Amino acid sequence: MRLEYKFLVPKERLNDLREALRPFVLIDEYADKEIGKEYTVRSIYFDTPKLDDYHDKLAGIKIRKKLRIRGYNQPTIDSMVFLEIKRKYENHISKNRAPLLFSNLDNLLSTQDCEKYILKKKNYLDALKDASNFFYFSKIKNYSPVVLVTYDREAYYSKHDSTLRITFDKNLRSIASPKTSDLYNEVSLKKAMQGNFILELKFYSGFPQWLQKILQRFELNRQAISKYTICVDSHLELKRFTTKKTYYYL
Repeated sequence: MRLEYKFLVPKERLNDLREALRPFVLIDEYADKEIGKEYTVRSIYFDTPKLDDYHDKLAGIKIRKKLRIRGYNQPTIDSMVFLEIKRKYENHISKNRAPLLFSNLDNLLSTQDCEKYILKKKNYLDALKDASNFFYFSKIKNYSPVVLVTYDREAYYSKHDSTLRITFDKNLRSIASPKTSDLYNEVSLKKAMQGNFILELKFYSGFPQWLQKILQRFELNRQAISKYTICVDSHLELKRFTTKKTYYYL
């Protein structure tokens, strides 16, 4: 399982942080082929009617999960999306993903016919099982779409360890109570956390001294940041399900 550390960084420090990292990293291949050298991440998060997963996050429950549908960039005729279960065990994370065509998403959600709609890909050998688990959890906890979370990701990996990934997640925006057709929506999204971006480090066994020195130089401290809860908190229509306490910088 992978470790994931997050840091909140003022937007005006973006260029300086990028330059500090540049000698040690290479740009991610998916970002490199995009205009602007970044790609857009789009996720419809599911939760229970009382937002149990939201409250588990705020309560600091150590073992928890999130269900979401994830897509990337702009829609095309053969856009692939994923049913995802993201699990967290304290600071460790794992993901189970099942790929399908966006054009088949509504049919899959209505029929739950995984054999028909889940794509058979060599990198997703357990896709049918993962999709079945997605629907199992959805049914037993009465999950439904709560919020569309969208952001632009600038991604790098270490020159000396390709398993160390460094990402800048910027321009966080969202829609409450989305339909599946909203996955690629860019109209009327509400912006959140406009003065900051999120630095994420993903790694398996610690990170190198050069990265520790950069974090110290920029006085960055690890925080329990959740894009999902930030976006839920930004929508008044979801407030009746949430606590009054503010946990994050919005």
